[in-house]
Amino acid sequence: MEKLFFELMQVAVGQLDCLSRGPSPEEWAELYQMAKRQAVTGICYSGVEKLFEFGLRAPQDVSIDWMSEAEEIRMNNATVSKRCAIIQKKLLERKIYTSVLLGQGVAPYYGEELQELRQSKGIDVYVDCGREKAIKFVKQTGQEHVRHTHQIVWLDAWEDTPVRIHPRMAHTKNRLKNAVIERWFRQNREQLFLEKGELVVPTANANLVYALQHLYGEMLSEGIDMRQLMDCFFILKTLNGQFGTFKGGMTVKKTMKSFLMKRFTQGVMWVMQEVFRMDRSLLPMEPSEKEGRIILQQVMEGRRLWPLMKHYPIQMMWNII
Repeated sequence: MEKLFFELMQVAVGQLDCLSRGPSPEEWAELYQMAKRQAVTGICYSGVEKLFEFGLRAPQDVSIDWMSEAEEIRMNNATVSKRCAIIQKKLLERKIYTSVLLGQGVAPYYGEELQELRQSKGIDVYVDCGREKAIKFVKQTGQEHVRHTHQIVWLDAWEDTPVRIHPRMAHTKNRLKNAVIERWFRQNREQLFLEKGELVVPTANANLVYALQHLYGEMLSEGIDMRQLMDCFFILKTLNGQFGTFKGGMTVKKTMKSFLMKRFTQGVMWVMQEVFRMDRSLLPMEPSEKEGRIILQQVMEGRRLWPLMKHYPIQMMWNII
């Protein structure tokens, strides 16, 4: 089933024309459930539509449910994009520089056909003002109780659209590593504010670095899904092998090494090849199958603590402390 699921995603993102075989009715139902678990329901439905011309069709009940959910995702994306622009406008009115991360910040890389089908889980914005000013901004919107952590301040503007304000770009619990990451983003600050349509987002190169270190932090602390890996795929596809350099002549490879995330990044590169059939020339680092299989296991089987403790003992200790 995993092979069929990977093939369906490859069809959806344009890396494959057709599945290696036609799924049975039960397998179609399981593919739908896998897409839901991995938060790629809308993208995978695009693949289902493409398979029509090859005579491969899901059972009617599965197809109707799948289409219905894809349309809900499309409508939700339109709403979230409008609200994202509103948040950025309000922040800029208060002279707070801001950049959209994750969700609506990476959706344009999916292309016109697929960006509306990328599943959004809220709005994430970086603010270049520090946590205290971010909390003050939220209070000025009329919100009395402000939830916040060291890395995130929550804005409860809409019940159905979580808004997470990030005063910091780092996403690990290791303060020493966070200091290195934060210093790197400060040194490359000009790459965090690129006007793209109605939004301000990081450049593709900066987005790649951010997505990788965010993925790393999420895997250690909460767990990751295929949607987050698909984001990396589309960022890499957009860069098309043209990786720029950062301050001090730092490349993506050197940057991730300085973050102590070289092995992890090599694992992600293997997943890009194994799951998305990405050409080696489009990857900034040599893939590592050993690391990649650990990552893929965490994605497909859910977060499993023991394999993480065994493979990343020091990193996991930082998350427990």
